[in-house]
Amino acid sequence: MLRYKLTDFFLAFLQSLMNKRRKIALVGNPNSGKTSLFNRLTGLNQRVGNYPGVTVNKRSGSIKLPNGENCELIDLPGTYSLSSKNDDEKVVQDILLKPDSESFPDLIVFVADGTNLARNLFFASQVIDLGIPTILAINMIDITERDGDTIDLEQVSKHFGVPTIGISARKGTGVSELIKLTENHNTKPTISRFKSEKYDSLLNQAKNIFDAESDYMLFKLICQGEADLREEKASEFRNILAKNNFERLKEEILEINHRVTEINEVTKSFITRKSEKNRATVTDKIDQYVTHPFWGLLIFLATFFIIFQAIFSFAAYPMDAINDGVVLLGEWIAGFMPEGAIADFISDGIFAGLAGVLVFVPQIMILFGLIAILEDTGYLSRVSFMTDGLLRKFGMNGKSIVPLVGGFACAIPAIMAARSIENRKERFITIFITPLMSCSARLPVYVFLVSFIAPREYIAGFISVQGLFMMGLYVLGIVASLIIALLIHKFSKIKSDDSFILELPNYKVPSLKNALTNMINKGKIFILQAGKVILIASIILWFLSYFGPADRMQEVETKYTTLIETNQFDNDSLKTRMSSEKLENSYLGIVGQSIEPAIKPLGFDWKIGIAVVASFAAREVFVGTMATIYSVQGDIEGNRGLKSIKFSYATAFSLLIFYVFALQCMSTVAIVRQETGKWSVAILQFVIFTGMAYLGSLITYQLLT
Repeated sequence: MLRYKLTDFFLAFLQSLMNKRRKIALVGNPNSGKTSLFNRLTGLNQRVGNYPGVTVNKRSGSIKLPNGENCELIDLPGTYSLSSKNDDEKVVQDILLKPDSESFPDLIVFVADGTNLARNLFFASQVIDLGIPTILAINMIDITERDGDTIDLEQVSKHFGVPTIGISARKGTGVSELIKLTENHNTKPTISRFKSEKYDSLLNQAKNIFDAESDYMLFKLICQGEADLREEKASEFRNILAKNNFERLKEEILEINHRVTEINEVTKSFITRKSEKNRATVTDKIDQYVTHPFWGLLIFLATFFIIFQAIFSFAAYPMDAINDGVVLLGEWIAGFMPEGAIADFISDGIFAGLAGVLVFVPQIMILFGLIAILEDTGYLSRVSFMTDGLLRKFGMNGKSIVPLVGGFACAIPAIMAARSIENRKERFITIFITPLMSCSARLPVYVFLVSFIAPREYIAGFISVQGLFMMGLYVLGIVASLIIALLIHKFSKIKSDDSFILELPNYKVPSLKNALTNMINKGKIFILQAGKVILIASIILWFLSYFGPADRMQEVETKYTTLIETNQFDNDSLKTRMSSEKLENSYLGIVGQSIEPAIKPLGFDWKIGIAVVASFAAREVFVGTMATIYSVQGDIEGNRGLKSIKFSYATAFSLLIFYVFALQCMSTVAIVRQETGKWSVAILQFVIFTGMAYLGSLITYQLLT
């Protein structure tokens, strides 16, 4: 008993030591290079989770300082001020304004973009005035020097009362010196730009209500309100506001205006610029074309064509290798076991399910690697700028374009890419409609079914009729998605901040190391989070397709075992037919037959019903399932495989419309739940899109018959 108590005490002691590790927070504006610095400092030693109560990513990692101390490095979401209202930026406020918060930092490293110093120093001045030990790291110092500008780091340090260092997170310049600075720096800023005299009475009375490190932190807590206060404290707080005639919003705006004016003025003294003659930078010259109404559109289309062509081309080989490798590994392991349910479960259930998870990883890694490169260069901000006007009419903003275009390759990484959208309502709409973009998984289904409808002919000798039909399917999905987006925008009760702050950073050479780190981390997130749901669903689907009522399955087994033993037919042919008949009598087959009355008006029989149900695992499963169910080994005309399946024009068209709208991809359902934090959203999305698919398919079939 004593041994167990000592063990518990030792574990608790270790846990307390872990919790007391010094926390260093990286804070800064979007596009300041903060995440590049985080990746350089932590490499692949990162953990990704969610902050309590929200779906905002929490990225942290361990770093070892030169003195041997292990610290926790936290990468806080990029924000422009301590007054923002979207989820990402509220997380920053919740952490920095609450000394009792679990993530409250012992030290802040503020990363400022040296090429846009005034905007960055505004937020830096707010953070410094909170009274938390801070180091100011001015990033992209190499670019400012290249442009002939000089930043007086010593003067910046004296003005704000914090250590200041110039770095290049992309090249690694100054990073080792920055790490050295963090070793023993625990001194609070010696200077505050906050003019507290005006609020002395208010601040003195509010000190008993809020726990704050400085007068400015106390001022910001007062401006935030009493949401986290107990009733008695909230009542006292309201009395203090009334007694001092303090209007929170008004006073906060006045303070911000004063701070902006001062920072803009003083920043001029920090920078020595080269001659103002011919001041047009490389960025200005590039933007003449990149943001041009005509050339900009062509460059955008060409860029994303190359990206998604790369996803199709480059991902195809590792995807095939992963799928075949995992399946072969499962078959090899199952080969050491006697034939039966356990061997089939290992090969067709577990390993086939693993293949269904891992096969998406190359697409995810390639897409996010390329997006990281575009983001590093500064091009993604231009894309958002060009498309913002159009997308805003449908309740989104310019940042929605990347997830929407990404949906044509795969909805999974595309939905994950919506994390860059700060506004909660705009992010929700983007996530909700992204599955209506016709992803690559629909392509095998489209190609298979279009062959029943459109002739293999060409207009003017080079325009494919089937190609035009395919393009029409893609356009149909886009139009439907915009209609749904408009409806959500008009009728949703989710509050939306109409402001859209977008900074166009200078163009930079991208960091390949940062892109690689981003690729690996995004792949890891998918495998560890969404992968669990996909694997479990795959295993459930296998059980439903493998097992059925004992008497029916035994009857099929006896029938084909006798035929195989008598050698009356080709054994491979018999085994395929037995597999087909077992599937027909399995629980999954029973489901297909039970739903036949509901799907018959769509032109579907029970066999198509099984394929539709099975394709919930992944849309492209439909084609393979059809081949298995029909047990096609060749017809009297010598056709083999799928060629022997005969669909009517109306049935094929009905199926196409169904697959344009139906959300039949459990991977997408899992990722929507992960990104929104709610199963209710994922279920609602599934119900609405399946309802649209059913109704569209019903109308199509009834009109064509």
